[in-house]
Amino acid sequence: MSFAEVYKDYIRTARKGTEFGSSLKTMAQLEPYLGFLFKTWWRVRLKGLERIPAEGPALIVGNTGGVLPWAGIMLAYALMTRPQNPRRLNICCEMDWIEDERLHHLGRELGFAPWTSDHVKRLFAAGELVAVFPEGMHGAVKPFSERYRVRDFDWTRILPALEDNIPVIPLATVGCEESFPVAVNLDDLAKWLDMPAFPVTPFLPWLPFPLNILASVPVTWNMSVLREQEFKKCQSREEIYETAIPLARELEGEIQAELNRLLRQRVKAIL
Repeated sequence: MSFAEVYKDYIRTARKGTEFGSSLKTMAQLEPYLGFLFKTWWRVRLKGLERIPAEGPALIVGNTGGVLPWAGIMLAYALMTRPQNPRRLNICCEMDWIEDERLHHLGRELGFAPWTSDHVKRLFAAGELVAVFPEGMHGAVKPFSERYRVRDFDWTRILPALEDNIPVIPLATVGCEESFPVAVNLDDLAKWLDMPAFPVTPFLPWLPFPLNILASVPVTWNMSVLREQEFKKCQSREEIYETAIPLARELEGEIQAELNRLLRQRVKAIL
């Protein structure tokens, strides 16, 4: 069966809100590769997908690993293939470091949007799902010995949700940081090259671009969508800023606790 036949419900809901370059044609072309990564290479086990609303805007906040937010891409595939109420996911992240125009364009077509508060609010206004990974580049270049220790979230990433009273849903992912293990981050070299980071992994910088940021280790992933995070509905700018930092810390704690639980489950399964 063709992509249009299999994903007709997804296509119907994903036709709107494509001002940042999201492309159904590209998703159709890459669906077999995304399916291979999800089902075979990383063997993703995802629970709680039903907690993501069937319609309306929501902000999904997750921990990250790798130079690209692969957890967001896997969640986007899971939402596309969800039997009931499939949806498109927009992944808002820093994209200025991607100098290769081909990769930048491909990211846009997959649903990536350059992070700005205005972009996120425009997506919310269109009723779209948005995913952010507030550890940012600091989370992507953690040494392997510090994997799954959540770094401080950039609380400004959740401001648009507070301003518009949008639901906030945590996402915890185990496996990604082992698929893209970082031995060390060469800060001085990164500054000299005018890059946000220069992580040394089994693939970066040894393989040619873009293979060096796309290659990964086939580690099983466990992803968990948690319950919507409650927060005080803000009525003023002052209340928004007073709420943002504590909410960011609560999200860190919820995600860290779930990561710890998933890791304990994995150890028990091995033993």
